[in-house]
Amino acid sequence: MAEQSGYLLLKDGSIHPDTDGRPQGLYVGGKLVDGRFTPEGNVQGDGPLGESGSPGWMELNDGSFHGDQTARPPFPPYIKGYRTREGEFRPKSRLVNY
Repeated sequence: MAEQSGYLLLKDGSIHPDTDGRPQGLYVGGKLVDGRFTPEGNVQGDGPLGESGSPGWMELNDGSFHGDQTARPPFPPYIKGYRTREGEFRPKSRLVNY
């Protein structure tokens, strides 16, 4: 049950320990405990916000994307945004919904 600092890259929902190095692009910092990510704070880093694509949200506990047509509400914490044609997630804003 080791806890370590880490981050979730928003472009692909991948979760990394801080030992992977400085994140590139937009990300959310937090803690990793037993393979689960717990975000702390809002979106950090540099990169474009989403304005077009497939609307939906990314759930931050596991980095999964769900389109707005999904037949269930988002599980917090999550970020609303868009998935581009290239498959990258771009947040609509820098605010995390807790």
